[in-house]
Amino acid sequence: MLTPLDIHQKEFRKGAWGYKPEEVEEFQRQAAQSFEELYKENLLLKEQVARCEENLSRYRQLEETLNSTLVLAQKTADEQRASAEREAEVRLREAQLQADQIVAAARTKQQEMERQYEHLRNQFRQFRVQFRAMLLSQLESVKGEDWEGMAGMVEPYADARPWSQAAVLDKEEQAG
Repeated sequence: MLTPLDIHQKEFRKGAWGYKPEEVEEFQRQAAQSFEELYKENLLLKEQVARCEENLSRYRQLEETLNSTLVLAQKTADEQRASAEREAEVRLREAQLQADQIVAAARTKQQEMERQYEHLRNQFRQFRVQFRAMLLSQLESVKGEDWEGMAGMVEPYADARPWSQAAVLDKEEQAG
């Protein structure tokens, strides 16, 4: 590959009719300058390409790392979701078991309370029958002949009571 220095140092031989040396040298200087600019630009572009390839390689590695991280995060999230679902199922079964036990205990208590209620109701009926029998018995004893004789008895100190007829008449006389 030619370098700008090669163009600068190139010497042309002169022929019989030859070129004007000033024009050849001016053209050589312009060509060398243009070639030098293109050469430097080419070097810069090669450096940029190298940096871009280096960055691309780094980004690809970063992409692979991110993909691996995302896959791992997704796997972890899936495992946690599955674990949470299993735990929720276990808790649900436990809650259902507790609810069944509470309902069974409530039914047992309800049956016990119904038995107690029926027992109290029977006791009340029995008491009512006994009480009625006792009252009837007492009524029959009051209707007996012994009580008829007592109806004619005079009570001692009967006039001393504040509601007796003698006490009421006495109060009326004093008042009026």
